[in-house]
Amino acid sequence: MLQIGSLQVSFEQRSIEKDGVSVRIGARAFDILEVLYRANGAILSKDDIMDAVWPGQIVVENRLQVHIAALRTLLGVDRDLIKTVPGRGYLLVARSAQAVETTDIPSTPDIPAQGDAPAHIATTPPLELTALPLLVEPPIGRAVEIGQLLERLERSPATTVVGAGGIGKTALALHVANQWHARSGRAICFVELARAASDDAVLALVADALKLPAHDGRRHADALYDALAGSGCLLVLDNAEHVIDVVARLVEALLVRNSSVRVLVTSREALHIRAESVLRLEPLAVPEPGLATQDMLAYPAVELFLCRARSLAMACAADEKSIALAADICRRLDGLPLAIELAAARVATLGIEGVASRLDDQLDLLTGGLRSALPRHQTLRATFEWSYALLDAPSRILFRRLGCFTGPFTFDAVCAVATEPGMSITVVVSSLGELTSKSLLNVEFHGSIATYRLTGSTRAYAMEKQRDEGEVNVIASRHMRYMRKRVEENRLVIAEGGQDGADLSARLSLDDARTAYDWAFSENGDPAQGVALAGALVGTLLDASLVHECFERSRRALDRLDTLPAGSVDVVCEMRLCAASASTLVYVGENVETALSLWQRVLRLAQAARDDAFTTRALWGLWNTTLSVADIHASIRYATRIQQAAEHGDSRSTRLLAGAMLAISLHCFGEHEQARERLEYAVAALGETGLENASCGMPGMEPLIFCKGTLARIAWLQGKPAHAMQLVEASLDPARRDTLEPTLSHLLATVAVPVALQCGDLQAATRYLALLRSQVATHRFAIWEDYAQCLSVQIDLHCGVDAASALERLEPALQRLVARGFRRVIASFIVLSAEALAHAGRFAEAAERLDDAIKRSESHSEYYFLPELLRAKGWVELQHARSLGRAAHGERTQREAQARRDLNAAMALASEHGALTWKLRAALDLAAHYIDSDEPAQAVALLAPFDAHVDLGSPAPDIQRLVQLRQRLGTTAVPGAPGARTRAIHASMPDASPEQGSTQALRPKMSTGAR
Repeated sequence: MLQIGSLQVSFEQRSIEKDGVSVRIGARAFDILEVLYRANGAILSKDDIMDAVWPGQIVVENRLQVHIAALRTLLGVDRDLIKTVPGRGYLLVARSAQAVETTDIPSTPDIPAQGDAPAHIATTPPLELTALPLLVEPPIGRAVEIGQLLERLERSPATTVVGAGGIGKTALALHVANQWHARSGRAICFVELARAASDDAVLALVADALKLPAHDGRRHADALYDALAGSGCLLVLDNAEHVIDVVARLVEALLVRNSSVRVLVTSREALHIRAESVLRLEPLAVPEPGLATQDMLAYPAVELFLCRARSLAMACAADEKSIALAADICRRLDGLPLAIELAAARVATLGIEGVASRLDDQLDLLTGGLRSALPRHQTLRATFEWSYALLDAPSRILFRRLGCFTGPFTFDAVCAVATEPGMSITVVVSSLGELTSKSLLNVEFHGSIATYRLTGSTRAYAMEKQRDEGEVNVIASRHMRYMRKRVEENRLVIAEGGQDGADLSARLSLDDARTAYDWAFSENGDPAQGVALAGALVGTLLDASLVHECFERSRRALDRLDTLPAGSVDVVCEMRLCAASASTLVYVGENVETALSLWQRVLRLAQAARDDAFTTRALWGLWNTTLSVADIHASIRYATRIQQAAEHGDSRSTRLLAGAMLAISLHCFGEHEQARERLEYAVAALGETGLENASCGMPGMEPLIFCKGTLARIAWLQGKPAHAMQLVEASLDPARRDTLEPTLSHLLATVAVPVALQCGDLQAATRYLALLRSQVATHRFAIWEDYAQCLSVQIDLHCGVDAASALERLEPALQRLVARGFRRVIASFIVLSAEALAHAGRFAEAAERLDDAIKRSESHSEYYFLPELLRAKGWVELQHARSLGRAAHGERTQREAQARRDLNAAMALASEHGALTWKLRAALDLAAHYIDSDEPAQAVALLAPFDAHVDLGSPAPDIQRLVQLRQRLGTTAVPGAPGARTRAIHASMPDASPEQGSTQALRPKMSTGAR
């Protein structure tokens, strides 16, 4: 008979007794009880139970619930032995908790045949074995390890589960033991060794587990070994690390007596015996940042956290934000099951956000484990205390000092930071081995190179011990000096993977550099050393596209630098910090004018130090910043200075880059054809010489990409939309492959999205905008966030969104851009806002906005967009005139005349620039006015010459509008060669009417010299 709560059950005789009295129960209910019992504590789904009890039948779920209720009624006070697991099914707790009765199990299964083992084994009396501890369900995320352990138990006599404290070794061993019993029918002897401190104590605990009386002769060592060898049981020795030598001898003695014995050991280090098979238990898998919610839920660490948290607070973590926080908590706890369970237990009190915000103090936070757990598993600190106490003195010293390393580190780093000058290498190697064997230190191999790492929780404990010993500042100072040396050698590991062993042997993680930086600027730190470290670190941050972090760290270091005595930091460090801050502040939302003063500071320092490289870098920065504030004349001056300096140097790449810089400025100046020729030459030369990634010392900036992007905009302006889109793709391909920043966001914002939209590829424009917004969110680029908002409004207006609602979204973003001093290619947004104001009847505001933009363009030589501003001004005048009633005939006529002058001026200036698209756009507005004014002949004459110079099949909105107006006029296209050189149209265009006025005063002619 088997005991289940207050019931005595015999499945063979299908009978149940309660308090000695036979009770009746339905056949189906009895079958359900047996199915649950045979599951051996595993959870069975409703479908599994119904398939077993009603095979081949269709049964409603209600019938199962009725029988479950009947069983619970029969169990009475023990009704909770049948548990409902929401969303998963049912389980019978009693089966896991019940002692295994040896009368139902052969006492000597799998004993070798007569003659293979000592004779006395066959006559060993049956042993009564202790019950396994209660285990409600399989450990989460360990299905693979469960299968591996069961397989090893089949073929290996001794298996040791090795892993760090709190990683779940005991839970895994208990579940596997139950599974092993269910499969083989062999008895289980479970021995908890936590209280053992000597050989005798271990033997006493084994004897107690076998339920041997205190004066039984079999408690003697040899007799005990023989008894175990003859029992045929699976011996589970839990928590063996502190008596590892005793356990190793015990297991070896058992295997000598009977090779069919099976022993399962859990320990923080292996037994190191010949017959041992070691399974090293790793932390639970955690999701990478940025995954979708459903993908996060598939990770066992997150599943464990949510399962434990919801068992205490059922409604927690129901939204995507909470699940993302749970994933972050699991990641910060390195997937350690005990730490995850302790953190989950705090959710009921603090909430998920509260737990996440307090993880920096995880040793104090992560307490309150299960009362049934061993004391060292009730707090995270106690878990580490147990392991720390097992170390010898040199290993303790090394362990706590290794807490300064945040990420992976090498043997070279250990010797430089954690050891004393006189410490023997032999001692260091031995201590590292000790820490590794006791699962306090993780070791990984990259080819022939070993790297070490402490988990986050282990490091927190090591740092606590370091503080207790008063070593923090000494070790932190060593660590910072070592990190500075490594950063200056550019030997940091930025991302995991892809590193060959030779490089990795002397590299540290970026997190370690951050740790050293933070300490240097702390209350007890060394600010001068911190500034020097920052000067070395900023280049690495830009190489990793960590723009925001680079700005914050460089600015903090600069602020501190200005308070230090003169000469505390060398001039190269100061120039690096100024350059890093200047090149990043525009993207994070600071005022662009600040960058100009920083670059001027770099230029002064470089010239005083006669540092040609930094002089060129400063001039590049000034050129780039003046483009950002749309001071094109100043940008040409700086580009010319670089070009003149490059002519006297030996670097061909610098000469090519200087030519490309000047070409980009000429494009913004309105000299599109000259800019195109120079850029095409630069692109070809850079490609031929393999200098595609050459730069002027500006990390994250790829000149070849900028050249191709500018060529794409020029191609669109010259009436070649198809070629423009090809160039957009050509410029984006390398940027997307290498995910460069800020290059990628800059290219998407100023070239890819607007060019795709104006070329009629709405799908591509939308796709590029989505990518831009993703990059903006990832890197926190405030400037491009506002820019993306303006582009979004532009796309929405193209799709027919109401102008008034679009204006509400456009205005705040545009105002923020202007307030920061950022005016790079924002004239299109000014035109957009002016047109939206005109649609709303706010003509005076629209005209004023365009007048201000025109004046600024003229004063700063930003002529690239001037024809479009003039066109928009003429269009606004036409809309204003159209809104006037008959009573205002005189004003209407006056405004129409002004509009014609503005539109003709726009066409004339566009002709001078070679900007066919601007010219076409102004001509379309003027032609539409002629048609409305019943002057179709004027419209035909105005539009006809364009047919021969554009591809009338293009989806570009301006070209499609041309086709529509020609159809409205009832004319057909003039045959020609679409895409012919832009300048050819100038000869066939009618002369500007006298009313247009002269455009010569708008832009001075400029000689830029030969290429």
